[in-house]
Amino acid sequence: MDISTLLGDWFSSSEKTEIEPSFLAYVLLYCSKNTTGIQDITNYLESYWKAGDAVCRKKCVELLAAIVTPSQSSLNSSAVNAITQFICREKYKEPGLMSCWINIMSTLVHTEVIDLTNVIQLCNVLFNEIAITKLSQQTRYKILLALGKIIDTYSSELQRSKINFIEGFIHCMDGEKDPRNLIVAFALVRAIIERFDISRHIEDLFDVVFCYFPIHFAAPNDSTLEITTEDLKLSLRQCLSATPYFAYYATPLLIEKLLSTTGSAKRDTMETISLCAPAYGAHAILPHVHDLFDALTKEVYMGTDAAMVHVALDTIHNVVSTLGTGISIANIRDPVEKSIDTLLAQCIERLKEPELKNARSSAFILRAVASASDPACTSVTHAVLPIIYQEYKPTDPPQRRKAVLNILTELLIASKKLYGSVEDVGYDRDFQTPLLMYKQQILQVFVLSLIDPDTILQQASLKGIHEMVLMKQFLNKEEMNITVSHLTRQLGNEDGHIRNLCMTTLRIISKLLPESIAEHTVPAVLCELADQTHGLGNYQGALAAIQTLGVHPALFKIIICPLLEKLNYACSHIGQDNSVYCHELAACILAIYQATKKECVDIGHRKILPFVLNGCISSMIQSKWYLDDHLIETYAIMLAITTRLLQISDQKELIDNIWKVFVYGQYENQVYEQIKITSVQLPVGDITEFLNTLLEAALDSDFALSTTLSKTVAVIVNKWMNGNRKCKMYDQNDTDSIHLEQMLNYIYQATQQRLSPLLHEIDLNKKKTGFNIFIWVSLA
Repeated sequence: MDISTLLGDWFSSSEKTEIEPSFLAYVLLYCSKNTTGIQDITNYLESYWKAGDAVCRKKCVELLAAIVTPSQSSLNSSAVNAITQFICREKYKEPGLMSCWINIMSTLVHTEVIDLTNVIQLCNVLFNEIAITKLSQQTRYKILLALGKIIDTYSSELQRSKINFIEGFIHCMDGEKDPRNLIVAFALVRAIIERFDISRHIEDLFDVVFCYFPIHFAAPNDSTLEITTEDLKLSLRQCLSATPYFAYYATPLLIEKLLSTTGSAKRDTMETISLCAPAYGAHAILPHVHDLFDALTKEVYMGTDAAMVHVALDTIHNVVSTLGTGISIANIRDPVEKSIDTLLAQCIERLKEPELKNARSSAFILRAVASASDPACTSVTHAVLPIIYQEYKPTDPPQRRKAVLNILTELLIASKKLYGSVEDVGYDRDFQTPLLMYKQQILQVFVLSLIDPDTILQQASLKGIHEMVLMKQFLNKEEMNITVSHLTRQLGNEDGHIRNLCMTTLRIISKLLPESIAEHTVPAVLCELADQTHGLGNYQGALAAIQTLGVHPALFKIIICPLLEKLNYACSHIGQDNSVYCHELAACILAIYQATKKECVDIGHRKILPFVLNGCISSMIQSKWYLDDHLIETYAIMLAITTRLLQISDQKELIDNIWKVFVYGQYENQVYEQIKITSVQLPVGDITEFLNTLLEAALDSDFALSTTLSKTVAVIVNKWMNGNRKCKMYDQNDTDSIHLEQMLNYIYQATQQRLSPLLHEIDLNKKKTGFNIFIWVSLA
């Protein structure tokens, strides 16, 4: 049927109101087979539109929408232009047809062949002639996605055109309430800020965004939406912080919100200020800084919600950090010092009673300020350190001294955060911490507290010492040695928490200064392990310390030989009475070797393996050296670790030596004690008899056991077939041998006389077992 006739019948029929699949298929086929198919269809539709009523016009637009969507990939520029011209005529934009119109527009925008002229035509209609707010959520969502595609593709061209795209976008976004659409709209705002010149639209763009602040969304219980309030808050926050142009409008409004809101709205405001401050810059923040600090510090002092207090401190930090930027280096300290003078004065006043809650809150505020910038840290240090040092008196109650230590620790943490930690990789700053001027006073306070008998004071001191050790370029080598000496003495403390704090700090020092640990800590720890001069002490604590410190290659190389001597003594003198100690000591050596194996494989080859082999041989020969299955497994892992990491030549030499010792009993070329070995008659009279026994057992066993026995037969046959050497599985003094020819005869007899008949058995289980054994022997 001719396409015109087909369309005429469909449009003229009052009964055919829906687009039937067969009818649509025919039309699509016509469009695909004819290069001008789409243009022909639009011409037909235009003629029916002019001559028809509302029903006919509805059919026109619905049919075009049904054709365009599946034809998107095959549309050419002529077809796109024809469709654009068709749908952009005013008479085709009736309210009831808007959904189809948007579908067609969206499809056209997402084609690769649409040109700027067509895009501008579509945007003009969308921005000026369509009431966006009256459309359904899904239709509005499609509009936003289409605008996103236009921004991605034509942002630079649109700026040079006469169309006011930003104003049109604001028209589309204004009044949007659906969270799914808002997520997209906020992303488009950020894209526009990034790609367009918004200088003439700052206030309008800000208004359409800020009207949603603070935003809240509660999804219905039965909702399938994956969008949360936090998603919306973050997206809106990123919009407000996307450009410094918003600072003039946003800053006073955010401060007003900060002063007037509570709960989640206040938290949202603080988080927004925290994110916006670096984007807006110091010049925007300075006029409002006192109001900001008053509101934020009030939240810290009076807040009962720890999360809110944390957000307030983060905001203080970011605001102070912003104040230190955008100002010339010559006068950078002046605005920072002046802006935080009042804040520091309030904190210092509260620090005069360090054991009170407000003093602790002041310490948190000082940490937030001091960690923000070098000028801020310098101001805080010089204003606070002398006062805090004077507040520490050895005669004061432990609780008050602990409070002073906690305040000092907060300042140490701030300095570490700002100037770098020894654990930071690739982090380097030209500035030096101003705390260096007060280092001796700080050390004096913490060392005096560490040697105090009060446990709580010791714990507080260790936390501060830990931070000092972590601070980059703070403690020199001599001071580090003194610190190690004090920490080592505390390893014997009865309080487990104190011991753990000491070990945590010593572990850091072991990476920085292993020779100091070797000089002070290692001898003290080794004294707890038994040898000729020391009895067995608190060995479990000592092993825990070794396992913590010995994982660093430099320290492993220092400690491994003394540990092997301790293990040798344990296996020679203690093992029979205290096997658990031997197990734990061997496991400790294995643990630190596993942690350092790549760097220390040479130590494993030259020290650990000779020690292990010597001990195992001694145990086999005279049972002087304690050895059980648990130790054998531990030593085997050490051997495996070393062998895998050695060079191939070293691997071969090692295996050859082990084979000579354990298989052939050749001790004369080894560095082991020469002792006559007692002859042992093994329960295997003849190798072929042994194989026959295994074979018969396999035939009489269940399938799983039969498979295991078959593998055993296959392994033995394989070794003899490949080796063609004497069998020494029986009496070691026997000089008889089984040659390759004898083994071949055995295989022939076993397969032909014993196994082959089973393959013809009626019993399926016997046939299966025979076939399984036959396969394994064949594989050998």
